Amino acid sequence: MECILCGVFKKNVNPILWMLLFLIPIWELEAQVVKGKITDEQTGEPLPFANVFISNTTFGSTTDIDGNFEISGQLPQNFELAASFIGYYTKFRNIALSGRNSVTVNFDLTPKVDQLDEIQLKSRRDKKWERNLKRFERVFLAVLDDPFLKQSKITNPWILDFQQGREGGMRYFAATAQDPILIENEALGYHIEYHLQRFVETRRGFQYYGLVNFSELEGVDGKEDLRNTTYQGSLRHFVKSLVDRTVDTLEYEIYQVIPDNFLTKRTNDFTQELGESIVKIHRDSLYICDLPNGLTLIELPYKIEVHNRKKPWPNNYYENIYHSISWLEAPEGYFVVDDYGVLPDPTQLERAGNMGRERVARFLPHDFEPTGELGEFVAEFDSTLLRKSKWNNLREKPHLSLNKTYYHPGEAIWFAADMLYQNNFYMDSLSRVLHVEVYDNDFQTILSEKFQIKEGKSSGVLVLPDGLQPDNYVIRAYTNWMRNYQEDGFSYVPIPVLGSNEKLVAELVEEEFETDEDLEVIIKSQFEKSIWNTKVKLEIDIIEADDEIVGGQFSISVLDADLNPEIFLQSPIRNSLNWLLSDEKSIFYEEPKYPIEFGISLQGYFSDRPRRPLNVPLTIVQGELEDYGIIQTDSSGYFWATGLVFQDSAEISIAALNKRRNSFGEVRLAPSQSPNVQPFYPRFSYGKETIENPDVEFSFEDLMAGNYMELEEITVQTSALESTAERNYGYGTPDREIDSQFLESRPDLTLDRVISMNMAGGRMGNYNWGLDAGEPLLMVDGARFFPSEDESVFAYLSTFVAAEVESIKIYTFSAGTFGLQGFAGAILVETKRAKRGLQEDQVFDASQFQKFKVSGFTAVPQFPVFNNHEGIIKQRSAIYWNPRLEWDQDQTSIPITFEMSNQTQRILVKIEGLSKDKDPISKIIEIRVEDLL
Repeated sequence: MECILCGVFKKNVNPILWMLLFLIPIWELEAQVVKGKITDEQTGEPLPFANVFISNTTFGSTTDIDGNFEISGQLPQNFELAASFIGYYTKFRNIALSGRNSVTVNFDLTPKVDQLDEIQLKSRRDKKWERNLKRFERVFLAVLDDPFLKQSKITNPWILDFQQGREGGMRYFAATAQDPILIENEALGYHIEYHLQRFVETRRGFQYYGLVNFSELEGVDGKEDLRNTTYQGSLRHFVKSLVDRTVDTLEYEIYQVIPDNFLTKRTNDFTQELGESIVKIHRDSLYICDLPNGLTLIELPYKIEVHNRKKPWPNNYYENIYHSISWLEAPEGYFVVDDYGVLPDPTQLERAGNMGRERVARFLPHDFEPTGELGEFVAEFDSTLLRKSKWNNLREKPHLSLNKTYYHPGEAIWFAADMLYQNNFYMDSLSRVLHVEVYDNDFQTILSEKFQIKEGKSSGVLVLPDGLQPDNYVIRAYTNWMRNYQEDGFSYVPIPVLGSNEKLVAELVEEEFETDEDLEVIIKSQFEKSIWNTKVKLEIDIIEADDEIVGGQFSISVLDADLNPEIFLQSPIRNSLNWLLSDEKSIFYEEPKYPIEFGISLQGYFSDRPRRPLNVPLTIVQGELEDYGIIQTDSSGYFWATGLVFQDSAEISIAALNKRRNSFGEVRLAPSQSPNVQPFYPRFSYGKETIENPDVEFSFEDLMAGNYMELEEITVQTSALESTAERNYGYGTPDREIDSQFLESRPDLTLDRVISMNMAGGRMGNYNWGLDAGEPLLMVDGARFFPSEDESVFAYLSTFVAAEVESIKIYTFSAGTFGLQGFAGAILVETKRAKRGLQEDQVFDASQFQKFKVSGFTAVPQFPVFNNHEGIIKQRSAIYWNPRLEWDQDQTSIPITFEMSNQTQRILVKIEGLSKDKDPISKIIEIRVEDLL
């Protein structure tokens, strides 16, 4: 559909007027001129040699000695004119020539007053900054598998600053630049000056834009052909084809995307989806309107899928389509383009797929025009890098912080684990089980335990056997998923085990275990000695150089300095973070062999009588219905289930049930196999001395037998108590909430449609990487709905209308808190009236089920901390341990109180973790008791 806003001419138009109309294009071919003057805003003095350019084009100039400039040529009718000068903030103005051949624009530039000096800039270029730069380049310059990435580089990266945090519950990664980013693109032959205005990346995508000045890069061969092929199939090429009415006759096919309704499952078969989830449309279906200012408006009220039949591409979306596919969606229902087919406001159009791959390395100036016929496509991806990029984003690795350097037989190893992720946006979709083992120098496993990972953190305790031979041992920590990458994601920590009357001695190497220069750790201590024990109060401050409080998560260990060396020989977290800078890696297999564990996992086989199918649904129940789920076996009868959460052990019931709820066939569980221990044995050098006090307490059993206080979580109550519904029945903050305002505006809409409208692509979006997730958990007014063959979750939701409902809360990435039943996500519905007949409690009939005893997570007691103890406390090597101390940025200090033996004369305080800004903190501080009494 076409709409042109212009005057309507009558048939009897004057011949002279017709001739004038034909001359209009000739006048437009005359050069237009933009001129003006650049001055200092504060002094009014002219700024010579300032840069003035039309953004996203090759049109530009510099000012003369008096600050004057002039740009001439076949200029666009609407453009952004920018002015920049070293030491000043860049300014720009939107200019509309509106048929004029000349326009004057003056700029008053504002000087920067907070210029960073060379020393400050150098301090920013630490390991964390390098990691962030690498991440920034992968989004800003080019995707990892684009060959142009290696031919494009930022020549002044030190001007970039990076920030990370959360907003609205979603993690973000942002970048700012104090000066223009200078880029050399040797593939397309451009020098690019990018004045960054915004850069932000979240799990849902990324957005960046700015003012761009292009100039020719000399000495680049073959750039013309590469420019032509880069233009062909680009977003600009497609939009220009829409405006020029050639899109239906060229290589493009357009399909309207029909939102999912949850009742049907989308396939990867194009022929099956055609007419179901996508419907072919033509250019005339889109409302395209020429505006009076020379721009063109294109209405796009729905998402479209664009196929480029001439552009070969791997079949990574539809199994039977081997050309490029893109998706375009306008959040406001329309977008505006100029004569070049370029969006003046790039935020008006969201794109994914092939056109979403276009980054700065494939930017062409808006005044670029392809020369001659567009030829064959040059490869835009490296298939090897494409595979590597996909799997590299899913790499993870634990870093272990131990409470001590060495141990004795029968002693407990207390540890905290920080999970490191190559891409933090996938953190909620990756492993929630950490395997920790201890093996000896014969590579035999001594201990093997499983610990739960929550929000990228874990902690635990490993109790060494009483009869363990003093020797060198090693802790190995890994996730099941990282076995796909061989040993890349495994962490190894050497553990010396000494005799009961021995202690370890080693030289202090401060630079091996220090916090970053920009962070300072200050500990204020107070000791109060009685005839029995010593009461200790510590206040810990971690501040930046500008006295700003640093928030974060840390582990804190307090040791007797006379029983422990003044150095922790295990590698600090700063060194572990170097793994994030390692080369990209792909999985070792064609497809993942070891799945992600979202909780305690089960695997096994279902068998039945001959000639009966083996791919059947299995019902799995934990205990007396504490958790449940239904999974599908494959054609061989194999099954894998994950997501159970329990400690020590639990009874698991499994059965294949027919429509009468009678079981058939047999289930056999397969034992899980730990990876073989590789012939790798890290160790470090140390000496030994005899402990003078023979009555030192080491044993875990003795340690836990005393009267001690448990660490308490302090909560300040500042408001009225919430109801169980308001607290989401204890399940935490949802990933998405649909409130009463939205529901009241659509009272007749059924809930299955409501949820589809509020989820990206109409789907739950819980990433579980190829596993058959099944149906999400549904709770209505706190009661669980149990689906059946006759009524699915979304079929039941379709019986509700929005007018009946108060709120809907949806859990996707955080659904792990629901256990196995929440593996496919969870939906909590609060109605305005009763529970519509759902039973709060259902009785589990286990008579038809096979029962199995399954090991769960290792139970982790709290470290025994003495407080207000009556009696004498024995001297202890480990005095205090907190694996996960949360510190908000509004706290002025971290208070710690405990009691210890009067025999302890010196203490070591070890702090390790990551700040809110992901800065590593590793610090050991010695405090003498007698100096402060």
